[in-house]
Amino acid sequence: MPVPDKVFLSTPSDTSASALGVTGEIREHIHATHGKQYYRMVKNATGNVIAANLAVVFASGSSVNCALPGAAAPAATVAGITQTAIPVGYYGWVVCGGDCTVTANADTAANSLLSTVGSAGKVDDTAIGDIEHAIIGVSPNIIDVSVLATGTMRVSGLM
Repeated sequence: MPVPDKVFLSTPSDTSASALGVTGEIREHIHATHGKQYYRMVKNATGNVIAANLAVVFASGSSVNCALPGAAAPAATVAGITQTAIPVGYYGWVVCGGDCTVTANADTAANSLLSTVGSAGKVDDTAIGDIEHAIIGVSPNIIDVSVLATGTMRVSGLM
């Protein structure tokens, strides 16, 4: 029997104490606002709930356990962006490709490059200076945190 080349994710907001898929598997989802997104499964290994719309990185030596990143986390370590809160010890899904909602640390300019230079999982468009390796996407629109702390991010280079 042939193996399907695509596995669709119907409910990316699901979290569970049991694995929701195979480690490393990428699933596609069609979001009503953001369009096609790619998700990967992670496990919250932080000891605290991870809020929605934050970047997470793989814990050292793991392909599923994740934690919140520090400043300028290398893109190669970023697992994706949460779209729903993930409880402690639970598995959940993170966006690793496509447009998604993200929390900004400060105002961002339209079409600015984003990295995890903000506080714990937030992104910012701080001027690039020896952190090119940390760029994880672009902000297609202005994010004005005085109006709303979240905005759209086009995630790239995380698959």
